[in-house]
Amino acid sequence: MRKAAAAKILAYWNTLQTESVVPAAAQIDPRALKSHLPDLFMLERLDRAVFAFRLAGTRMCQRFGRELRDHDFVRLFPSGQHGELVAQLNTALQSGEPIVIDGIAATLDGETVETEIVLMPLTDAEGRVVRLLGALLPADDQALRNGELYVALRLETTSDAAAYGAAAQAAATAAFAAARETRVSFLRVVDGAKDTHKTPEKQSQAVAG
Repeated sequence: MRKAAAAKILAYWNTLQTESVVPAAAQIDPRALKSHLPDLFMLERLDRAVFAFRLAGTRMCQRFGRELRDHDFVRLFPSGQHGELVAQLNTALQSGEPIVIDGIAATLDGETVETEIVLMPLTDAEGRVVRLLGALLPADDQALRNGELYVALRLETTSDAAAYGAAAQAAATAAFAAARETRVSFLRVVDGAKDTHKTPEKQSQAVAG
């Protein structure tokens, strides 16, 4: 489900992009992503290393047990990963291309949840590419249903949207092929109720008769 959600959100961003021009934050129509709004957020780069939440969906805030507005997205990750994460975020803004982060969310109770974080560059009112539309998509919401809070995120791998789409398509194709794979027993032709196929033993008995 999370890959389908990620694909839908990325596809919407692509519809807003014209001639490789980064879409404006003002172009985002919440109605187009209505079912995903609780998981969406928007970041703004305040300087090269600070990416503050400007908006955060209700489910996003519930997972962390607090209002995230004005908090630094980078600080949700371990300090040892800040440099790598900031580099990835700045690359997305500079290239004007979305990225997808595969990560792990750690809960207060010591559990972990696989997550995907989709991040898509946007321009602000002045045309500067300093904003990112994001979506946090966990593998499941069992922790949320149990009232467990996320206390940190951990970056595992990062890919650009093209690579992510290709990998998702390959996985879907493989799953479809596996689902269609069946075992078919070989049949032989019979004439009415009489089996015309004779074994060598039956053929020798017929000759001897």
